[in-house]
Parts: sequence; C-alpha cells; structure tokens
Amino acid sequence: MNSISRKIIVLNLVTIVLCTFIMGGVGFWFTSNSRKDTSDEILSLACRQETNFLNLEMFEAKQSVDLFSELATGDMPSVEAIRSDSAVRRNYVSRMEKQMSDFARHTSGIGCYYFRIAPELADEVAGDGGFFYVKKKRQDNFYREPLTRINDFDPSEIERVGWYYGPKVAGHPLWLEPYYNKNVDIYMISYVVPLYKDGQFVGVAGIDLNFNAMIDDISIVNPYKTGYTSLVSREGRIYYHPQYEAGASITDYSPELKELVADMSATGWDSLWKTYSYRHKNKDKILTFSPMNNGMALLLSVESQEIKEPQNELLRIILMASVTMALLAVIINSMVANRITRPLKKITEAADQIAAGNLEVELPEPTNDEVGVLTKSFDVTIKSLKKYISGMQYKAYSDPLTHVKNKAAYDEAKERLKRQMDEGEAEYGLLMLDVNNLKKINDLYGHDRGDDYLVLCCQLICKVFRHSPVYRIGGDEFVVLLENQEYEKREELIGEFDRMAEESFNKQNLWQQVSVAKGLGCCQPSDVSPDEVMKRADLAMYEDKKRMKVTR
Repeated sequence: MNSISRKIIVLNLVTIVLCTFIMGGVGFWFTSNSRKDTSDEILSLACRQETNFLNLEMFEAKQSVDLFSELATGDMPSVEAIRSDSAVRRNYVSRMEKQMSDFARHTSGIGCYYFRIAPELADEVAGDGGFFYVKKKRQDNFYREPLTRINDFDPSEIERVGWYYGPKVAGHPLWLEPYYNKNVDIYMISYVVPLYKDGQFVGVAGIDLNFNAMIDDISIVNPYKTGYTSLVSREGRIYYHPQYEAGASITDYSPELKELVADMSATGWDSLWKTYSYRHKNKDKILTFSPMNNGMALLLSVESQEIKEPQNELLRIILMASVTMALLAVIINSMVANRITRPLKKITEAADQIAAGNLEVELPEPTNDEVGVLTKSFDVTIKSLKKYISGMQYKAYSDPLTHVKNKAAYDEAKERLKRQMDEGEAEYGLLMLDVNNLKKINDLYGHDRGDDYLVLCCQLICKVFRHSPVYRIGGDEFVVLLENQEYEKREELIGEFDRMAEESFNKQNLWQQVSVAKGLGCCQPSDVSPDEVMKRADLAMYEDKKRMKVTR
C-alpha cells in the first residue's frame, strides 16, 4: 500500500516537475526573446528621444539664422554703399541687430549670436561692422561683446575666426564641429550662413549653441543604472564621452565598434534601428546610436548584464517555483496538479495562438505564483506586439509629410464604401482638391518651401473638414470623404474653405497663399463604385481649376 502510494507520489512529482520545467522553459525562452527586443527598443527609443530634443534646439537655431539671412540679404544696401558710407552701414547694422535680437529671444539653447560684415567693407577699428552678443549660462541675459578684429588672426586659427572663414571658404551655410571659442571662453557648436550681395561676399550671420550645456543635458540621460551617453562624429571621433578623451576614436578603446563606425559613415544611417555588442574593461556592453542634425551622433551604452538581469531573475523564479511545487505535490499532489494544469494549458493555447498571429487571446487571471509570473510575461509580450503592430499600421496608412491618411488608406476606405453601395446604404461625397502653384513655388523657392506650402494647404483642409478623413492620394492631390453631418453641410463647408483660402492671399509670400482647385462628387443611386463618384469630382475639380486660371 505504501509502495503504491509512494509510486503515485513519485509519478505525480516527476510529472509535475517535468511539466513545470517544460512550460517554464517555454515561457522563459519566449519572454527572454521578447524582453531582449523590448530592451533594445527602449535603448533605441531613449537615444532617439534625447536626440530629438537636441535636434529641436539645432533646428530652431538653423531656422532663426536662415530666416535672418534672408531678411539681411533682402534689406541689404549696395556693396559700395556699405563700403563707402558709414552712416548707411551703421543704420543697416542697427536694423539687423534688432531683427536678430527678436529671433534670439525665441530660440532656445543659444550661447552667442552675431552678424559680421567683411573687414574689407567695414572699418574694424570703428567697430561698426556688425554685432556680437553672448550669454554663458542659460539663465543669463545676453550682453554685447566687442567685435573680434578678424584681420588680427590667421584664417587657420579656428578657435578665433573659424566661424568667419569656414562659411566664407565653403560658400554655403554649415555647421562647425564643436570647438573652444577663445574669444568668449565657451565650448560651442556654430551654425553660420555666408551673406552675398550681387554675387559678392559681404559677411556672415550665425548662432552658437553652448556645447557644455548640451553635454549637461545628455549626461543625465540614463535609462539604466550602468548606462551613459556620448557624442561622436560620423567617423567615430569623440566629442564628449564620460570615460574616453575627446579627439580620440571610439575604436581605439573598443575595436569591436568598427561596424558601428562603418554604419555611421554610410549614407542612410538615420534610418537604422540597431544595437551593437562590444567588450570594454572586462565587461560586455550594448550600444545604440542616433543621428543629429549637424552630422554628429548620440551614443547610448549600457552593460549587457543589466539588460540580462530580468531574464536571470525570471529563471531563478522558475527554478524556485518548481522546487516549491514539487514539495507541495508530495502532500496534495492530485489537487495541486489539477489546479496548476488548467492555467498552464490556457497559457499553452495562448502561446500557440500568438505563434499563429492571433493577439486577441484570453489569458487566465494572474495569480501570486509562478503561473502568475508567466501570465504577466505573456501579457506584457502581447501588449508590446500590439503596440509595435499599431505603430507599423500608422506608418503604412499615413502620409509622412502632412500626417493625413495616404493612398493605401484611401483604397481601404473605397472598399468600405463599395460594400455600402452594394447594400444600398451609401450616402457620401468625395471632395477632390488639387493644390495650385506647387511647381512654381518649387522652382522659385526650392522644394522645402514647396513642402511648407503643401502642409499649409493640408492644414486648412483639415481645419475646415475637421470631422472628415482627409487623404493625400498624389503629390498635390487630396480627397476628403464627406459623410453624416459634414456631407449634409458640404456646401457651407466648401464656402468656408473658399473664404479662408481667399484670406490667405493677404500674405506676402506665395507659399503662404492657399490656392486649391476643388471638385465635389456625390454618390448617386445609379453609381456602382466609388470610382464613378471620384470621376465626377475630378471633372468638377478641373473645371474649377480652369475658372481659377481665368480669375487669378
């Protein structure tokens, strides 16, 4: 009797332990892989998030200088007047000083801003050839510094006059590499634009960002206890690193990072989402990078052990839970086995469905034991996958420039409308819109202004038809799907759009004047597909475009 009981207990014990190890191993393997991907994603996202913050500062600085340079060039007297008439020169510099001060007050992260006329056109002794403002801390106010006497220094003295000769020699706007400016005792990054009048070089305008303040910002980015950030060039030359010397290459310390340097040096590096493994000071580490607008890269590194620690902890939990379950099985083997088997079977079924691509699975209620740990791990995995798939779907169905729906989303909407038409329940209108003047703006002002113009037109469309989906189906073509209340008020809304577009013609610049041809097609009982409705909308739009060419 005792022998049979012992055999049953041993059999149940072995079965339970074996099942626990199998299910625990599956759970550990699945969770480990998912957690690694999640950890890599968190590392990359943390790096990109901080890079976006830095890029925003640099974008604001670049935009301010670019806008100022346009104003400075447009308002510039003749070169001869600047050279020969000091009163004209001083008056011009005074106007520009007020303009750039306004830009500087609305631009974050600035350490210096300046405008400088070439010394051959302005008397350096008189000091009326420009202006130079500095603040050494973010909370300080700007104060004016005496102008650097450019002719006193050799062009090779980057720390003194690199900000002047760099853009002059290049002949185009550029970001200077981080350097120590001996004129104001600040470590900085400069964006400078050369200014020309009638093809002749006149001077430069620029903004310097405080590199030390930038380092202070990135040094606190630490999603992990062992994590740290650094700044390098595309070639891997160190600008800032908490452990390495500036000026050295990261491959001098970790030769395994040659692949990283190769990726950073290649074109298209801003699209990479990748991590790199290397070893330094007897520790395995993982690193990712993200590009910056001025050509640098932000690196984020963390020890591999810290990332693997959750997996190791999970393994310890599974082992401890297995021992506990074995001891309990000796005492109440049948009851415990039955209670544990049911949720494990549900988790197994959920794992099979997840492997088959079904994320809408029902997990058992989590408990305070090892099965609960496994259930929570699956729950985290499912949520992570749903979030990832949702993000991919957004990218697949949205236009990257205007952020409205794209052609693929429109094709999907047409399938829904076709089903409604087949059932006799369709009541909708398609408003076709074609943006005018885009080629003219691209030719005259460049494709960046053309993109700005497209975004402005799209914003007005979305503002007026705020309750209807907007699709960009071509380079300058948009479609609005009007249903429900907006379909009933379609004429009123179209009139409001025309009125607001007409008001935009008070703007000075062509790319700020919204000119859009429109055509409305309404679904008729005789229509068999949305393409017929679109064809009428397209014809009406072309008629509107002809009318606009006559009246404009």
